[in-house]
Amino acid sequence: MPQTNVLLNYYNFDGDWARQYLGDLLKNLPHVLVLPLAYRESQATDNDSWLSVYGKGGEKYDNILRPFLSYGYGEEDIEWLNPYDGSDHLAQIAKAKMLFFTGGMPEKALARLEKLGLTQAVKDFDGIVAGASAGAMLQLDTYHITPDEDYDSYGIWYGLGLVRGLDIEVHYLASDLQKQCSRRAARELNVPVYRMWHEGGLLLSEGKLTVMGKVETLR
Repeated sequence: MPQTNVLLNYYNFDGDWARQYLGDLLKNLPHVLVLPLAYRESQATDNDSWLSVYGKGGEKYDNILRPFLSYGYGEEDIEWLNPYDGSDHLAQIAKAKMLFFTGGMPEKALARLEKLGLTQAVKDFDGIVAGASAGAMLQLDTYHITPDEDYDSYGIWYGLGLVRGLDIEVHYLASDLQKQCSRRAARELNVPVYRMWHEGGLLLSEGKLTVMGKVETLR
């Protein structure tokens, strides 16, 4: 099966705006591997601090898990890639039918994938690759950064190249800065930029792009 890609803003794909497109795709799809690798150094530096954020009972665990449960998954169907626990991460990827990248800072997730020796395995993965915010951006060939609390300036970055020919503006609220940066990215990258509102995302499957929910297209 060729890779299918889902680009989201947040962990809200259990809403009707997404369910109408993802319901059949996720039905009877066993074993999801969540890859929480885009965290800031201030959030996690070792196994204990990583578990305090992403482990069961951790700060982000329930929020990330919730939408999967709404699609009929059991908690046992969701595996988590912990970069500090010494697991065979290549085996985890090989076992999965879906990879889900969490939010944060995309370049940090990419650097950790490379350090763990997993970059090529993700590129070769033939299931569903999904992600929210940074987890969506890192799937792209190239993506732009709009300044926020983590980034002090606009920039163009390289992603995994799983999705080509487009860029996204995540968490779009039609601010002047977002409009300015997305227009600049469309011009510099010469690709359409999809401005994704909170309840908005993209599905790419079998060469077809489907807009889910509220998304503005800038060409």
